[in-house]
Amino acid sequence: MKYLELARQGQLELFKAGVANYDFDAWVLIEKICKISRTEYFLKMHDTVDEADVDRFFAAIERRKTHYPLQYIVGEWEFMGLPFIVNEGVLIPRSDTEIIAEKAVNILTTVFEKHEGKIKVLDLCCGTGCVGISIAKMCPNTIVTCSDISKDAIDICNKNVALNNATNVKVVESDLFENIDEKFNMVVCNPPYIPTKVIDTLMPEVKDHEPRLALDGDSDGLKFYRQIIEELKQHLEYDGYIVFEIGTEQAEDVKEMLREKAYSDIEVLKDLPGLDRAVVAVRRRKYV
Repeated sequence: MKYLELARQGQLELFKAGVANYDFDAWVLIEKICKISRTEYFLKMHDTVDEADVDRFFAAIERRKTHYPLQYIVGEWEFMGLPFIVNEGVLIPRSDTEIIAEKAVNILTTVFEKHEGKIKVLDLCCGTGCVGISIAKMCPNTIVTCSDISKDAIDICNKNVALNNATNVKVVESDLFENIDEKFNMVVCNPPYIPTKVIDTLMPEVKDHEPRLALDGDSDGLKFYRQIIEELKQHLEYDGYIVFEIGTEQAEDVKEMLREKAYSDIEVLKDLPGLDRAVVAVRRRKYV
């Protein structure tokens, strides 16, 4: 089978199975399995594909036809330009989440530009560690702690620390702040925030395969924001920042929780489609 035939057949199989991004997904599988770039494909499109690669490709196509996530099939996904190992034990890194990593890096390189000593950052509910590790790589003057309740997440996060040679990252297994005994200049957090009843309405890739522990925010999706904000001041230095990812309809609720605890400089960030995606606030000395 030639590369051109491989691509067309893979795309057709995924299209017939109702896979939304059938074209993109087939390309990714070709690149990963055949180890060729898009440019190399066009140079080799009439060449014959190694038989073992053909078998692996169509085995992957069969898995994807069941709506098993592409990211879990390839076992690795990019976030902020860095590679991250993924499996069913962790939430898949999403481009929407890059907004909190980008905001954190912006704050750390401007507000904390003249900070004496290392800047301490906590990535709470870290999952793969994609946010915390990205911050650590882009801001080498930080010491980043990645924390999660899930043993699977801790295992994957440790692997991603090694994969990215993030020597300024440590990983802690903890139920929120339970095993965290220090204060930080910044806390970043992408907690579970999907209301329980909404989960079963999500795409099968999400509801059937991603860890419910990383998705379920209880009845209103706000459970973990309440818990975190209640305990936050014990772990955030004065003039320290909290950066939350939020659901698109949760900005006002999260802002109000922060106001009630006297956090200030509250800002809502929007994602590329213009939807509310993050809330940022500061613990000022005169207020909290």
